[in-house]
Amino acid sequence: MDAGKLKVTDSVISFFPESLPSDVSANLKAMTVHHLLSMNTGNETEPAFRGDATKTWVQNWLAHPVPHAPGSHFLYNTGATYMLGAIVHKITGETLVQFLKPRLFDPLGITDYDWEESPQGLNTAGYGLRVSTESIARFGQLYLQKGNWKGKQLISESWVEEATKNKDLRKTMTAIGAKVMVINSGAASRASIAATALSANIASSCPNTMRFLPSTAKVGTWVSLCRLPGTPSFLLSKKMP
Repeated sequence: MDAGKLKVTDSVISFFPESLPSDVSANLKAMTVHHLLSMNTGNETEPAFRGDATKTWVQNWLAHPVPHAPGSHFLYNTGATYMLGAIVHKITGETLVQFLKPRLFDPLGITDYDWEESPQGLNTAGYGLRVSTESIARFGQLYLQKGNWKGKQLISESWVEEATKNKDLRKTMTAIGAKVMVINSGAASRASIAATALSANIASSCPNTMRFLPSTAKVGTWVSLCRLPGTPSFLLSKKMP
């Protein structure tokens, strides 16, 4: 967005003319990048974008019904995030890892990452990124610092404000979760996820929340990272099975 190569008002289908279904609904035509970002795409059910192996993930996602007007119906949508990564690839010719390495990972000193790919060679975007808890803490701290890292603005402050603004999603879900694998053990991995004190109402939205990763957490343990809509605070919750 900051580079001027993409606008939140851009039409989703405009990036994928070769991948459209035979019947493009009015709601699909009306869908924008903003709807992907906010997961208000208008889907009633989450698209099974990995379902038909004879088609690309983009084709599968675009073929899924959109019965609601975009912006009127929230649904947690992993495929929507994949579509955002596919759009980045369309615009830049780079995968998410290739695009983010010089712009985010390198400046933050994040080197311990690994990101799964689709059969088309694009990073899965909505899941599959494996990094240490310390690296996730750096990303959380970047947001707490309004996108500034060591005096350099990696993400514009206006975008951080917009991305963390309360969108009134609490009516639909109290928290957005993501799984993170513990890569480093011991003291190095006991990184503070939230750099500021957490109020009781935020903590209660993520049951059994912990401020720090316990020293007993073993390498390979999956934990849940919880972010409350409307706040840049990241919370590390109980170990997941």
